[in-house]
Amino acid sequence: MSMITSNSLFQTAASGLEVQKKRLEAAAQNIANSRVSSAPGSIGYQIKSVSSKGPDDINFLNVFESQLEGASNLQNEINSSSNLGPTSEIVETAKYRYEYEPNHPDADENGMVQYPDVDMVGEMAAMVSANRLYEANLSVIEAAKQIMKRSLEI
Repeated sequence: MSMITSNSLFQTAASGLEVQKKRLEAAAQNIANSRVSSAPGSIGYQIKSVSSKGPDDINFLNVFESQLEGASNLQNEINSSSNLGPTSEIVETAKYRYEYEPNHPDADENGMVQYPDVDMVGEMAAMVSANRLYEANLSVIEAAKQIMKRSLEI
């Protein structure tokens, strides 16, 4: 396994781990704040989601072509190694639901209390999915380590 292949493999898997970690954190925060009310006229808790995207086509093609051609020396391999994993950002959405609770301290003049509109089933499904994808990325890293280890035994 060449230097560029092993570096980009571990970088890509690490990027995948980071995205899934963010997804787990966002879902956990949404669930934890689902019953947090906000005072009338104020901005309450905003639902968090993770927006991710893969590498751009040009970057992928450059790395792929360098893999096919082979680098001329070790320094070129190290410099051309790039992360082909996903990138992500946390997006906040102001989406609320209202419940009638006239005795609540945050109730408006009509007795309505504003809560974040968290879809509990959707958030739990997102947590399960992120957990499974996190485990899959860990498996990729472990498999690569085993391949490298076995190649040294030959």
